[in-house]
Amino acid sequence: MRRQIAVIGLGRFGVDLVNALANKNVDVIGVDKDKTNVAKIGDVIENAVVCDSTNAESLKEAGLGQVDNAILAFGQDNQANLATSILTIVALRKIGCKKITCRADSKDYEELLLKIGADEVLLPFEIASESLALKVSSDSVMDYYHVTEGYNVFQMEISNKVYPIKLLDLNARERFGINILLYSRNGKTEFPDKNYILTPGDHIFCFGKEKSVYQLENYLLDRDRMEMSKGGSKNKKSIFKRHPKFDDTIVEEETLEKSNKKTKKK
Repeated sequence: MRRQIAVIGLGRFGVDLVNALANKNVDVIGVDKDKTNVAKIGDVIENAVVCDSTNAESLKEAGLGQVDNAILAFGQDNQANLATSILTIVALRKIGCKKITCRADSKDYEELLLKIGADEVLLPFEIASESLALKVSSDSVMDYYHVTEGYNVFQMEISNKVYPIKLLDLNARERFGINILLYSRNGKTEFPDKNYILTPGDHIFCFGKEKSVYQLENYLLDRDRMEMSKGGSKNKKSIFKRHPKFDDTIVEEETLEKSNKKTKKK
């Protein structure tokens, strides 16, 4: 399922962020109380809403209670905007928003916004809109390093939801055009060989195109859902499973085929 990101406040920063997110594998909701600002993104995304962000009911009707991340893109250049930021955070918390990311124009406001209920505070002068769009549109991508036009090195964290898989079986280069350069586990960084097993909690550094990284992430998560759906079935073929006590421990299990052979021998 695609992530849903809301951008509240469609000033210059907000519009830049919407434009950056529109090119990612996410659904975007743009929100502003000024219909003129909302009109600026009408041709960019399908879901642009005129809404008072300090009103919890209005936010709920706009669907913001269901988004994965609500980003407050307006600054606090005056007391009125600071008050709006505070009231918007309170309203988002009231409707059960999963994560609230708040822009701050000064570090002086960071502690205050976090105490009120923001999960993360960003200083736009330190983080470019493009970098932020990449980070919030994926659960796996932690950082990226630009190499050349269209190609980057991405640092990804393997989710606890992902079933372990051998690098040889993943075949990331042929499937997605992705080269896994390094992996980090338990504080040690090494080069992967063909027997390396991609394991929850690993950090991997891979080289390729941005869209290929999303394809890799979706493949791993879809594969997990397929394995989970087989979990209650007698036809489960996976040779790996998580240890019931330790999520990061991999233990081998016999396949159904081997089990059937033993039964026949008896």
